[in-house]
Amino acid sequence: MRRATSMIELVIAIVVMGIAVMSLPLILTQSQNSNAMALQQEAILATKTKLGYLLSYEWDVNSYDATAGVSRVLDTTASANADDDFNTTSIRRVGHVMADTRRRLRDDMATATTDGNAEWANAALEDIDDFDGRDENTTIASETMDYIFNLQLHSTVNYVSDSATYANQNINFIFDASTTFTNPTNIKMITVTTTGTNINMVLRAFASNVGESGILKRAW
Repeated sequence: MRRATSMIELVIAIVVMGIAVMSLPLILTQSQNSNAMALQQEAILATKTKLGYLLSYEWDVNSYDATAGVSRVLDTTASANADDDFNTTSIRRVGHVMADTRRRLRDDMATATTDGNAEWANAALEDIDDFDGRDENTTIASETMDYIFNLQLHSTVNYVSDSATYANQNINFIFDASTTFTNPTNIKMITVTTTGTNINMVLRAFASNVGESGILKRAW
């Protein structure tokens, strides 16, 4: 029985060890890429969750009709940035179905809040625009604690143009999210900017002045 190692066995062992050592940087790089992708996905999820949370609020502080118990459409007649086809002198606007339980304006013809006035960014958090300019810091950690990182989510809310030729058979709607307005329109743009270590992303959502229909139920 031989007790020594032959030269060929030694060479093979060295080659195998060399291959293993050469593969180590690739394995580490792949692990870093996987962690970076996981961090990015977590940041996207946190941003989408924040947007969904903001969209669960009332479109405007004046939207909710406490008497009817539903959110109503608000009047934007006085705004030069809202479409003229939505101008109205009654609680029904263009396209509204003539029925009590369907979408319509409030009886008092309440108007939407102007960007920057006393109700905008109210500390009470009553509607979407109260989140304008607010920051939220959150810490994300994996279940295995492979990574822990901090994110800052900055929310802004603005009016954007809703101008379109609704009265025509062929509607021409030019959407411009780069231009915002102080006067109310029928579209609010919600922007959440998320920053962190190697993270810088922006996601947007849009909420419209459409109110809601009442739920039909038995009176007995």
